[in-house]
Amino acid sequence: MNTNPPYLPKFCCPVVMGLVLLVASATPARDLTPMQIPPQLERADSTYTLSGPVHHQLQGVINNWLLVAADQNPAMLDMFADRDKQPPRDLLPWSGEFAGKYLTACTQMLRIKHDAALQAKTQKFVDRLVTLQDEDGYLGPLSKNFRFAATAPNVVFNSTWDAWGHYHIMLGLLLWHEQTSDAKALRCAQKIGDVLCTRFLGGGKHVADMGAPDQNQAVIHGLSLLYKKTGTKRYLDLAEQIVAEFELPGAGDYLRTALAGQEFFATPKPRWESLHAIMGLAELYRITGKDEYRRAFEHIWWSIVKLDRHNNGGFSSGEQATGNPYHRAPIETCCTIAWIAMSVEMLRNTGNSIIADEMELSTLNSVVGLHAPDGKWSTYNTPMDGRRIPSTQDISFQIRPGAEQLNCCSVNAARGFGMISDWGLMVESGRAKMPAVLVLNWYGPSTLSAAIGGNNITIKQETTYPRGGRIVLHVDPKRAAKFALKLRIPYWSEQTTVAVNGWKIPAQAGSYCVLNRDWKRGDKVTVDLDMRLRVWTGERESVGKVSLYRGPLLLAYEHPATSPRQRPGEWQNFGEVFASRTKGTAFEYDFEGEGIKWFGHFYDDAGLSRVLIDGKQVAVVDQYGPVRTQPFSWEYKGLTPGRHTIRIEVSGEKTGASRDTWSNVIGFGPPGAERPGFDDFAPLDLKTLTARLVPAPVEMGHALVALDVTDASGQTIRLRDFGTAGQNSTRYSSWLPAKNATLTPFSQTNPLRSAALP
Repeated sequence: MNTNPPYLPKFCCPVVMGLVLLVASATPARDLTPMQIPPQLERADSTYTLSGPVHHQLQGVINNWLLVAADQNPAMLDMFADRDKQPPRDLLPWSGEFAGKYLTACTQMLRIKHDAALQAKTQKFVDRLVTLQDEDGYLGPLSKNFRFAATAPNVVFNSTWDAWGHYHIMLGLLLWHEQTSDAKALRCAQKIGDVLCTRFLGGGKHVADMGAPDQNQAVIHGLSLLYKKTGTKRYLDLAEQIVAEFELPGAGDYLRTALAGQEFFATPKPRWESLHAIMGLAELYRITGKDEYRRAFEHIWWSIVKLDRHNNGGFSSGEQATGNPYHRAPIETCCTIAWIAMSVEMLRNTGNSIIADEMELSTLNSVVGLHAPDGKWSTYNTPMDGRRIPSTQDISFQIRPGAEQLNCCSVNAARGFGMISDWGLMVESGRAKMPAVLVLNWYGPSTLSAAIGGNNITIKQETTYPRGGRIVLHVDPKRAAKFALKLRIPYWSEQTTVAVNGWKIPAQAGSYCVLNRDWKRGDKVTVDLDMRLRVWTGERESVGKVSLYRGPLLLAYEHPATSPRQRPGEWQNFGEVFASRTKGTAFEYDFEGEGIKWFGHFYDDAGLSRVLIDGKQVAVVDQYGPVRTQPFSWEYKGLTPGRHTIRIEVSGEKTGASRDTWSNVIGFGPPGAERPGFDDFAPLDLKTLTARLVPAPVEMGHALVALDVTDASGQTIRLRDFGTAGQNSTRYSSWLPAKNATLTPFSQTNPLRSAALP
């Protein structure tokens, strides 16, 4: 075992602001000088060469989605060219977002993986997009009489999100300009800022007057970025005017409620789109230094982690915060992408390594999980338990005509991988007269390079992470130089060792271990992370169940093929939920016993269902509820013992308040049950649980990790990483029945509520 030479001081890794000073053994101890590290981080001027499973999936997304999406979905741009034609196109409120989301995804993917074909395709897309802007700066799909209006006759749901669409285009253009220095992209973004200022700045009109303020007020973020880029004060003035407008009736009141300590789910507008407006507060803090913006933003971020970030790193329950991380409503792809983007801003503001742990959780579980292995499709919903279904199979989220494969989630999903470029490798900001600091957050087989202080630093990672916990870093500066390298030590890695050129030093979980030394080519850092199984003990809908983790990976159980007892017929599969609105279609289920309980959700667009048992109608049940995705259950008792069949049939009717006639089923159980009874194995005994890492068999395909877990009863089940579970629409569970589990409370040092198993 190596030990530190006697003339070196004791090493430590204090949380976040701490510093480990490490020098080569030939350096005198008197040259070790402490320094204060400011917390704010920025994306490094870097290049990425990833390898391993994540790289293969990422390349598939480029080849099989981004390179073909614009050609196969021409309405992305044609809708702008056709906005004043008659008859007008049928549009969704959010139709104008597609071009901006696609451009943002392409640009961020080019940061993480330079691909010449994607570069050329994106340039062609931008070249046409900017020509579709009107002279006054308008770049939306609505005709002149309805621009920035609350409604338009050709838009469904009687709502327009016109400013929301402009925000996404503005964001994409600014990122593209930053990546390529394309001057026309910046001019186009400025003209969008100008038309917004002309419409709304100082004249008594409010962005919220358009309706849908939780969506349309997102322009505050784009305006803040545009001011930061150009210094044009009217963009900042309108951004701060929108902050004041947060308190208008119908708006989200994000600043005031956060400063008062109110949880995000309890605010007036806790939908996921609000996160983009809230990101404007983070940017305004960096611009103005107003601490109230920082405090509000950070409060909202922590509120979401505590109450609305699910076990798989996904955000939202039915497209909004509900205050319940165990809620089984759909976890929409767009919501999780917005959550990761918000977390990037949180990491930039705070320099807290635990924020990067959260983004790793979301990326390696939800982002991997929401994409097909070959990148050809993505999901709308990536549930904790259920099935993942390509979002292109859900016609309710498509835009027509000319865009049969496009929806809000598929066009946005690639950002999940692309945003690795925002947080994987970072630098400290505001470090005048202080050594450069490089911050490594991304672990996995790769070669990362960054230019700092006029020097190019290359870090090659030899590792199987996240399958294995050993990470060997080869640090090669182009020329020898002194700088600090900050290594993320995850909060779940309680027993971590770090060694530099063989000299071991302690490392503290939930912090950065900062190595400040004279670096030269050939230096090697070895990090060994604690990969013991960890458990999150469930509550509420997940009481009696646990989630198991190995490193950053959530583990899941794949169920056998669907039982013939369950026959959904023509009902669509939305992951956890089966649903239909087509009159006469039915979901049938065979059961044993004297009663049955039906589980589902209330929805504001749900209708009346006929319930038949053994062919006889026993009830007409209404699943309408004004608050979407609230738990629904209905039970029937008094049957003779034996085998029966329940049939849930869409009646095609609804009550007056509902918007549609949907019926839905999550599952069934006996009367009095608190949840559907779909468990295929006895509760795992956590006191005696052991795990064995196994090679993933052929039938497990692209699994990142596979384990056999066994308890004292002799029961053994095979688990795999959540991200690759259920890729063939196989039903899976990440909340597993267990006994002898101990609750671990939420804390800001352990936001996963997890504890290592013995």
